[in-house]
Order: sequence, then C-alpha cells, then structure tokens
Amino acid sequence: MRLSRRFVFLLLVSLCCTSLFAQQTGAIAGRVTSDNAPLPGVTVEARSNVLPQPRVTITDSNGQFSLPQLIPGSYTLTFSLAGMQTATRKADVLLSQTTTVNTALTVQGVSESITVTAEATLVDRTSTEIQSGLTQREIQSLPVQQNYGDLQKLIPGVMYTQDTFRGPSAGASGQDNVYLFDGVNITMPLFGILNTQPNTHDIAQVNVIKGGATAVDFDRAGGFMIDSVSKSGTNKLSGEVGYQLLNHNFVASQVGTQSLTYAQDRNWGTVNLGGPIMPDRLFFYGSYYRPVYDRSNQANVYGSLPKYSLKTNEEFGKLTLTPTQNWLINGSYRNSHTLETSSQFSALQGPTTGSGSETSLKLGTLETSWIINPKSYATVKFTDFRNPGFGTSDFLSSAQVSTALGTQLDISNLANMGRLIVPTPLPGNTAQNAFVQPFINQFGFVCPPSGNANGSACTAGQPTGGGTVGFGLFARDDDSFFRRGGQLGYNYTLGSRISHDLHVGYQRYNDGEDRFQTSNGWSSLTIPAGVGTAGTCPKGTACAGQPAFFVASFPQQTTGGVPAIHSEFHSQSIELNDTIRVGNWSYNVGVLDSTDVLFGQGLAKADNVAGFVASPGTKYKMHEFTWSQEIQPRLGATWSYNSRDTVWTSFARYYPAANSDARAASWDRNLVRTINAYFDQSGKLIGVQPNASSSGKWWQDGIKPPRIDEYMVGTAKQLGPRWSSRLYARARKGSHYLEDTNNDARISLDAPASVPHELYVPNLDQILGAIGSGSSYVIANLDGAFTRYYEATLEQEWRGDKLILNGSYTWSHYYGNFDQDNSTASNLNDGAIFIGSSNIGDGAGRQLWNMKYGNLRGDRRNLVKARATYLFPWHGSAGAFGVWQSGQPYQLESVLPYRPLTGSSSDTNRYAETAGSRISPSYYDLDLNYTQNFPLRGTLNLQLALDIFNVTNNQAGYNYETRIGTLGFTTDPTVKSVPLPASISPADLPKGTDPTVRVKAPFPNSFYAPRRYQIAARVQF
Repeated sequence: MRLSRRFVFLLLVSLCCTSLFAQQTGAIAGRVTSDNAPLPGVTVEARSNVLPQPRVTITDSNGQFSLPQLIPGSYTLTFSLAGMQTATRKADVLLSQTTTVNTALTVQGVSESITVTAEATLVDRTSTEIQSGLTQREIQSLPVQQNYGDLQKLIPGVMYTQDTFRGPSAGASGQDNVYLFDGVNITMPLFGILNTQPNTHDIAQVNVIKGGATAVDFDRAGGFMIDSVSKSGTNKLSGEVGYQLLNHNFVASQVGTQSLTYAQDRNWGTVNLGGPIMPDRLFFYGSYYRPVYDRSNQANVYGSLPKYSLKTNEEFGKLTLTPTQNWLINGSYRNSHTLETSSQFSALQGPTTGSGSETSLKLGTLETSWIINPKSYATVKFTDFRNPGFGTSDFLSSAQVSTALGTQLDISNLANMGRLIVPTPLPGNTAQNAFVQPFINQFGFVCPPSGNANGSACTAGQPTGGGTVGFGLFARDDDSFFRRGGQLGYNYTLGSRISHDLHVGYQRYNDGEDRFQTSNGWSSLTIPAGVGTAGTCPKGTACAGQPAFFVASFPQQTTGGVPAIHSEFHSQSIELNDTIRVGNWSYNVGVLDSTDVLFGQGLAKADNVAGFVASPGTKYKMHEFTWSQEIQPRLGATWSYNSRDTVWTSFARYYPAANSDARAASWDRNLVRTINAYFDQSGKLIGVQPNASSSGKWWQDGIKPPRIDEYMVGTAKQLGPRWSSRLYARARKGSHYLEDTNNDARISLDAPASVPHELYVPNLDQILGAIGSGSSYVIANLDGAFTRYYEATLEQEWRGDKLILNGSYTWSHYYGNFDQDNSTASNLNDGAIFIGSSNIGDGAGRQLWNMKYGNLRGDRRNLVKARATYLFPWHGSAGAFGVWQSGQPYQLESVLPYRPLTGSSSDTNRYAETAGSRISPSYYDLDLNYTQNFPLRGTLNLQLALDIFNVTNNQAGYNYETRIGTLGFTTDPTVKSVPLPASISPADLPKGTDPTVRVKAPFPNSFYAPRRYQIAARVQF
C-alpha cells in the first residue's frame, strides 16, 4: 500500500509540473423528474469496465446532473433517492460528445426497477457542432484498412479520396484539416497533411467535427478535425494475438500506375494485453504491432532488381488511474520505427540506384481531470509528437566532393561516382555521338526485342541510352518534424432556470522542422558532351562559355560548413465559451483567439532599413500574426421546440494554423540549393556555380492570415426510439489567402484594372540591399483571393441492438480562384505542398487573373455515402461501406497563351481555360467485411475476418494529365483528341504547325485501387 501511495503521489506531482492540454473523454448529462417535476438530491452513479472507480454526482434543484470527463465506453447509471424506486440506465459514452440520459423516478414500491438503454442520436439539443463518431463495435465490423487515413472515408458529407497524404476537401483545402490521434496532434507541422499513418488496431472510438465548432478544444480546422481514443485496460485481464494478410495474389489485375504499389505481399502482426495493476484504481493496456511489406521478383530493362522491404516495429503502453472518484489520470506512449529498403524503381533504373528510408514516430501524452464539485471541473494535458526521419541510398559512393578547380572526376569509374544518367545520341551530331557512345556501350541497357523501351523506340538487342545507373542521389536526406504542446481548461456551471456552462482554456504548442541533405558521391551526373546550353559553362563561372563534357549537380550542404535548415512555428490560443440554456433554447456564445509566430533561419538583427543582416544559421522572427488578427467568434442558437427535435443556426470563424513559410520564406533555404560542377573532356573540374533557389522572401506590410467564415442552419429530428435524422445547409468563404509572388506582379504581368498597379513591397530593393541577398518574390495577400463552399446534407441513422445504419447525401459546390489543392502537376498534388509558397502566383500565367476562377479540385457536386454493421446470432458480424460521388474537376494548362510575358517552358499551373471546366467520370466503391467468432474453452475466442475492398473492381482514373506540352498535338483523326483551348491562337503554336492540329486527349495519371482481399485471424481472451 505504501508503494502504491508513493506511485500516485509522484504521478500527481509530475502532472502539476508539466505543460498543460483536453482529455480524451465524453460526458453524460440529463435531468431526473418525478411526475414531471424536477427531482433534486438524486444520487447518480456511473460505472464502466474502462473506468477504475465509479463516478458519482447529485442532481441540482432543477433535477439536472452532469458527469463530465468519462472514458469513452459503455456505462451503467444508477439513480437512487430515499423513498423513491431505484432506476438503472445504460448509456454509451462517445468521444468528445455528451450522451443525454433523462430519467423519471417513481415512489418506492409503485413499480420494480427497470433498465433502459440511452441510444446515440444525431439530435443534439444543446450544440450546433456537426459531429459524427464511430464506436469500437463499428470499427471492428466495418471494412477499414490499417492506416488511420482510411477512416476519413467514413465521414458523412466529405469527399472520398485515395490520396495518401493530402486530406479530402471538406469545404476548404485538404491542408486545412486537423488530425488528432489519441488526442495528439499528428498533423504534419507547417504543412497540414497526414504524413504519418498510425495504425487503427488500438483505436476504441473516433470522433469528427466538420462544422459549427464552439470555442472548446481549440478547433481551428478550416476543414474537419478528427480525433480518436485508444483502448484502455479494465479490471479483467484480457488480450489478443492477431495476424492479417494481403498477398499479391489477392489483388485483381491492375490498371495504370498503382501496379507497383499492390504487387506486394503484406502482413500485419498484433499483440495486445490489458488489465488491472491495482484493482479499481490503476489499469494498464499495451500492444505490439509489426507490419511487413515485401515485393520480390522485381525486374525492368536492366534485369532483376533488389527485393523491396518495409518493416515497422511499434510498441504502445497506456496507464489509467483514478486515485479517487474525482480524479482521472491517463498517460500513454507510442514508439514506432520503420525501415524501408529498395523503394520503387522506374522502368529504366539500374538495380543499384535504389534508396530507402528510416523514420520514427513517438507520441507521448499525459492528461488529468479533476471533478472539483458537481458544478466544476478542470483538465490538464501535455503532448509530445516526434517524427524524425531520413532517406538514404541503398549503396553509398566512396567519391568525395570537392569544389576546388582542377579536381579530377574518375570518368573510368562513373557508375561509382554517383547517379549517372546515361546519355543518348543526338541525330546529326557526329562529335557528340562519338563521345557518348562508349558510355552508352558500358552503362546502357539492352533494347528489348520489341524495339521499344518505356514508350521510346530503340534498336532491338543494342545498348541504349536514357537509363539511370550508379547509386541513389543522397547519402543522407533528413526531414524531421516535432511538436510539443499543452493546454488547460476549467468549466463551471451556474444557475437553474437560466443556466450557464462556462469554459475557459489556454493552449500553447511549438512546431519544428529540421532539413539536411548531403549527396551520395557527386549525386547526379550527366554527360552533355559540350553540346547545347547544358554543355556550356554559364556566365559567372570560371569556365564561362567553355564546353562542359560532364556535369555534376549536388546539394550545397554536402560541402560542409552549412547548417541544417531549422524552422519553427509557435502558437498560443485562449478560448472563452458560454452555453446558455433557457427553457427549450440553448445559446452558444464563445470566442477563440490565437497568435502565431513564424521563425526562420539566416538573419540577425541590425540597425538598418531591413532591421536584419544575413547571418547563416541564426534563428530569427520572420512574422507574427497577432492576437488582434486572429479573433474567432463562435455563435450558435438551438431551439428544441418540442423538447426532443431541434432547429439551429450558427456562425464560426476559423484561422487555420498550418503555414509552411517558416521554411519556404527562410533566408537560409538557399543553403539546400543545388551546386553545378562543370568538367572538361578529361574529367577535370573547370567551374562551379550555385543554383540559387527561391529563398529569403520579405513579407508585405499589414498582411492578414487566411480566414474561413462559416454560416449554418439545420434541423434534427428523432424519428423513433432508434432512428434519427438531421438536415443542414452550410456556407463557407475563405479569404485573405497569402502566397509568394513577384513583387511587381501587379505591374508587369498584365493585371486587370481592378487590381492596384503597384508593388507589394515598395522599398524591397532597399531591404534586400541592406541584407545583401534575397528574392524578388514576396509573401503577400493575393488580391481578391477567395474560395466559396455551399453544402446541403441529409443524414439518417438507425441504431439497433443488432443493426446500425448510417446514410448521407450531400450536394455541394466548391469554387473560387485560389486552389491550394491544385498548385503543382496533377499527379504531384498528393504531398506536402508549401502553404504560402506554392506555384500559385509564381510569374506570368499563374496569377489569379489568369483563368483561375472556377470549380476547384475538391469540388464533388453530388456525394452519397452509406455504412452498415449487423450482428448475426451465430457469433458473426458483417459490415459494409459504399460511396458514389461526382468526378474531379480539371482544366488544360499551357504556357503558350502567356508566351509574350515569359520565356518559361513550364505548363504547370498555367491555365489555358477556365478552372474546372472539365470533369472526370463519377466514381463508386463498395467495401465489405465479414467476421466470425468461434468461442473456445473458457474465455478464449478465435476470430476470423475477411475484408473485400472495391468489390466491383472499379479502377476509374483521376488526377488527369492536363499539361498540353506533355499531352502533345495531333492531326491524326484516329487519335483521341480535344480542340485547342480558345486562349491558344495559331500564332502561339510553333512555326509550320498544321492549323487543324488538336490536343491529344487528357489521360488519368492515377487510378483507384483494384479489388483486393484481406484475411485475418485473431485469438482473444
């Protein structure tokens, strides 16, 4: 006993000394009456197997009670009062939601004790938040993959996507969503995507808020906020050993680019165990998870390739403590380590050119809540997110990089110097052909008998150029992310006829990124053979104008003396919220206020016009969005007109926190620029030139943070004891979007008259002169940048003892002139795209007045989702998920209409027609699960499960190739083609082009995943 008291004392002391964050809990509230009159003084006790000690409270003078900060799970409530018949109710507590349990007591002896179950419902009589959740039963019964991101498909009214990193659009960009895992914010710092994919086997419940947010729990998500809570131990020792398998033979024949992804054998092993350490006081839960992905028998034109492998080891532990009935303490830690080798090879890539990665994910959380009295409680939480990672080549070069003139490149051993791009002969250039042919003979691949290699013609049986040999590009490619934060909250309820639920909270967190890159030998090697621009030393080099026969390109950090690029984002928020109840009305009046500070690297304070001078490696305050700029009101009113059904309206403002400019606009970003080294015919280094990147960007004065305003009206109705429905309409407007753009864009890039014809930063030249470096691009609010989203959604839900059904239909329209989801090539948008420094606004043809107004990439005009689970009497269960949605908008892109304004050859993000003027075909999907339990001796249970994803094998295409330069032109009537956009005139085309020429039809770069089967076996006790 002495040891347990010391343990509790030390744990409480550690809590008091940490930074502070909201519990992964839910609540039960309700009213007790007798003969329709309020009944004060009733003792209400809540018991659950996941809560070590029961929670007890007493009804107030109005008969109302509240049991906050309950671990999600199934509860039994007991209502007792001297002289009254005791009543028992059962209720499910859902994550971040309040379950309403109203009870009527009768005089003792009038009737026997009864048990009634309180059902979850879409009707919320006190809140305007659009919440949806999944219970543990649904998660186990539905066809859900192991990765956390797959849960997003189940969110009603949110577009369906198979993007790996970028989240689905939910009335804003996919980078405006917020992802919490067991209460820890795992959204990629600075970038706003889900770059880590925790597994789902430990999840007990999931909750999503996609609109109508209150000023509670610091919801700044411009899209949706998703959270989960992990499983907990109980008073009973229990556990599970599981194995899942997806063999490559379980996958249907595949279309397009995903074939390499699914030509794998995958298996997942899990072990978990939970139980009491101190019965009725302290529970534990722990798990081990090991997924393994293998891909053997890889081959391409260079022959056999190394075996691909991805292996993860993950350990998780959690403690749940209730030292008294009024205290709840949770602490957990997750440690995951992933090693990937010989990742995907292209069709023309040699077997030694592969690379891999090593990443870790460490999630720690420590949280407590204290029920001070029946009217008040306090919460405290600390979280720690670490995601260090680096990439490395499978084979490392022994070559040492030196930029000293005269350094000799070992041209007799080029394949060991770095990654060599094998040259190809130039028609009619005898000298070039003679120089490169020996290298083609030595390093080229043998042309296949078909005479075609990756779409290009070659001579069958002969050595062919165009391939890649040598090693991977980088010896070390580090990109690590960190986030530490905490928050505290205090809630107090007062009043009876008019009641107030008052909440105050404070949050603080710091995001960080470290970026470092070194070459593998000389990194990328080419052999231009002294021909053309690539084979001529540029101005500013020691060899200017001389022919360069070999060129190496490597990152600057390779040469030493260059620090890692460190970026930080600091955020603080305070929130005040009051939920006022008057009769059948509930009003929410709240405000969330935030301040965000971006820290870059490379400047030091100075007494000059800029206030800074260049100082590599020095951290500096780049920009601050102040408290006065980020006030976010949250207002709502709900009328329960018949004490059961509701109508409501709300207004909410959101300032999404993610912003990548801490790195993108940092002065030291040019430290990871590429250095080009030029060699003569003998391999002697004759010149070096740094290839400056876009860095050192100044901020426009008075810049405002991006903002999303939301208006909503809705109604919800309890159609029966188990059947509920809600119908709502939302309007969202995004504004004040910021981007890097040419300082003189409004003057020199053909801006319309409605745009001020002036510089964004009038004295930029003086500022950059004082610093001694920098970019002519600036960070600015783009004039008139906006998005709009209109939505009407109908949801229906039935929750029975055996059957749970949920269905939704959404009509929506997402349009504007600022498409953060489409800021690069169509097949590259699924990634960590810079927020505030993308291709949008970069030069001619990429400004908002260049046909950018229209339907955005995330627009899905019609969307139907349905899910169902059913428990069979023979210990089996079935689950299904189905979706149908409209296609993806896109448009043709070309630099040709903007040729008078730029010499660039890039079509990317240069619209040749109105945004979203084309649309891909609609898409449908059906996933199924069947699970069968076989009870064994005692408490043992054998569970077998089968998941079938994409039952109909609908592998429709998306992410259409839109760049005209990539698509090409044709006059052949048998080739599928589309007319030239009206913005391209015959004068824009190359001389001699046939006037009847058309653009080859856009084609999909991506395809939905094929039908695949996944089997699982689990032993449970």
